[in-house]
Amino acid sequence: MIILGDTVSGINPIWARYVSEQMIEWLNWLRNISIRSYLELSQRFIDLNPHYIPDSAGASEASELFDRMVVNQEFFAQVSDAGVLVWANSGFEDFLLALEVYAPKYPEIREVVLFFRRNLWWFKRLYQFFRAELILQLRAEGRSL
Repeated sequence: MIILGDTVSGINPIWARYVSEQMIEWLNWLRNISIRSYLELSQRFIDLNPHYIPDSAGASEASELFDRMVVNQEFFAQVSDAGVLVWANSGFEDFLLALEVYAPKYPEIREVVLFFRRNLWWFKRLYQFFRAELILQLRAEGRSL
């Protein structure tokens, strides 16, 4: 497991922990796909579907990338209610800040960060849907948010 030190200021601690715990899995995945082709297909989907609303019927490469890197129900089930509140008050940019820490060392992460930044408006929208859905789910499970 890769652990970020407490010296990184300005980074959401929940996202920092999440990114550090997921990094090895992400790197394994990114190193086993043609990342440029994958991101090109994702870009085409975004360009053709600027008002995409996520649903369970069908996923694109772009929404799969988001799901693979941002959506992890198991992680959020482990986070305390206070931690979930910190996360719930964060935006997609906070996730990117935590991810960017790894960009200088890992070119695959750098490519993904640049892709997210180029399409920030689209991924922020996707994140809003995800965050609202997860908050409702956690409340239904009795979590106090």
